[in-house]
Amino acid sequence: MAERLSAQEVVALVADDFTEIPYPERQSRPDGPLAWQGYDDARARAAERTGEQESVVCGTAHVEGTPAVLIAFEFGFLGGSLGERTGDRLEAAYTYARAHRLPVVPLVATGGSRMQEGMLALTQLQRVARQSALTREAGLPQIAVLRDPTTGGGWATLGAGADVILALPDAQVGFAGSRVRPPNADPTAYTAQAQVASGAADTVVPAAALRETLGQWLRLLGRRASGTALGPADAGAGTARGTADAAGGTAPGLAATAEGTSRGSADTTGRAARGTADAAEGTTRRSADTAGGAARGTADAAGGTAPEPVDAIGGTSPGPADTAEGTSRRSADATGSAAHTTAEAAGGTAPEPADAAGGTAPEPADATGTTAPAPADAVRVAPPVPGVEPAPVPRPLGVTDLPGTGWDAVLRARSPRRPRAGQYLDAYFSHRVAISGDRCGGTDPGMLCGFGEHEGRTVAYAAQTGTATRPAGYRTATRLIRLADRLGIPVLTLVDTPGAANDAEAERQGAGAAIAELFTTVASARTPITTLLIGEGGSGGALALAAPGTTYATPDSYFSVIAPELAAAILKRPPEEAETTANHLRIRPQDLVELGVVAAADGRTQS
Repeated sequence: MAERLSAQEVVALVADDFTEIPYPERQSRPDGPLAWQGYDDARARAAERTGEQESVVCGTAHVEGTPAVLIAFEFGFLGGSLGERTGDRLEAAYTYARAHRLPVVPLVATGGSRMQEGMLALTQLQRVARQSALTREAGLPQIAVLRDPTTGGGWATLGAGADVILALPDAQVGFAGSRVRPPNADPTAYTAQAQVASGAADTVVPAAALRETLGQWLRLLGRRASGTALGPADAGAGTARGTADAAGGTAPGLAATAEGTSRGSADTTGRAARGTADAAEGTTRRSADTAGGAARGTADAAGGTAPEPVDAIGGTSPGPADTAEGTSRRSADATGSAAHTTAEAAGGTAPEPADAAGGTAPEPADATGTTAPAPADAVRVAPPVPGVEPAPVPRPLGVTDLPGTGWDAVLRARSPRRPRAGQYLDAYFSHRVAISGDRCGGTDPGMLCGFGEHEGRTVAYAAQTGTATRPAGYRTATRLIRLADRLGIPVLTLVDTPGAANDAEAERQGAGAAIAELFTTVASARTPITTLLIGEGGSGGALALAAPGTTYATPDSYFSVIAPELAAAILKRPPEEAETTANHLRIRPQDLVELGVVAAADGRTQS
């Protein structure tokens, strides 16, 4: 059995400092709302034994320097159960977090609802769920830590309802507590490890590593794409100003910004009104200019710069910006044509976002050199989040020359020597943390999802690893993109799969529905998504992860409506004609650019 830490001990384990917030006073009748005989005495004994007045302690803290609201359960107080006073404290904590733009960290150890308060205790779960939903709508992250035990309604709300779920080793975790399970139930199914394996939690973290891990998560999710924190951290002093004003009865604050104000994004009521980019027409347009043959990424009104696109044709990525001219130029591609890209003198480049100030970005060129409408606009159903720059495109890590034939492209993409998703992620991020599981009982090691730091910014990632993607993989990617969208974090997707898993079990697990949900999530995302095709692009199972209008390709990749061998079989051609069929399908990176499926770094097409 895992070690059971008290509320104060777990706070000391993770926090640099801690200041309890004031709680509302509740006057209750003797022995509680049900007049349960001996209830007052039980609470008094629990208070004497633990030093706490309720089963939860809430306050502001810094975790590895990042401010947050901590909710620490005291299991020694009536089994950490939830009653009306517990609900009062939890509501106060979530309300404070929204008011001060702080992430919420429930440190859960509870047996569920308090039976001495009957249905009034059970309805606290609805109350907690509403507070969690309001906090989610406000764009604030919730990171739960599952301690021993986490069962009942506490697991089903504060635990399983969090955006990211960390668990201590061997903690008992499950909706059914130990005394209400079937007598023959397998006890290993109710553990932290089992919940991670089934996709219900993200990872198991040893107690000794909890502060560092939690701090890393808070830094990544508590930072807007611009690099500023969600919470009111004081960059100058770096100190917490968190003692309550005893005279005025005010709640404790955290460190303030230089101007003494919180720089978090707008609250729930403001988020819905955000984000029409073009002030004149109420529309957003992006992509490349055909006339000059240069990709001109428009920076947002705040002065951000556009991401650095990979040369889908030349296979090279742009160098640093020329501060004298504000441009970066790279050498000609394998065909000898020169490709030029532009970057802001401030640094950092991007696939062309709409100008948040109201300007529009140039349209992409089609194969004839005329202007074509951006495909992203055709599917986008929500305005983009203002001020969030797209993730820069990773540099290609493999070959730099283009494939001569369609079959050459297939052989390159299928080569075991080709760089894979893990290598791209390691090269791209200074550090990263992973989420795992679809929260529906499944995991897929072939879909890597998480958040990392790239050049001082948080970027979310979903990356296929070259295997057939399973339904759980698509659902995990959907979960990742939705979370990034809520938090205003740009997304990078890496496409590399021969296609969706097509076995009978995949069908039983809802492959079609999972892929459909990912297509819809990508199409409706307000945060920018950048896609790089790094290997095989097998049909709809690959396309679901690709962002329309901002998909790039490396020289050792291909994208196809169907595998050439399968196409030949459907056409009743002999197997040896698969190579010729690959050429007919036009699946090479340069073919994809000409077809307008993949974006060229310079907005032109090559052959």
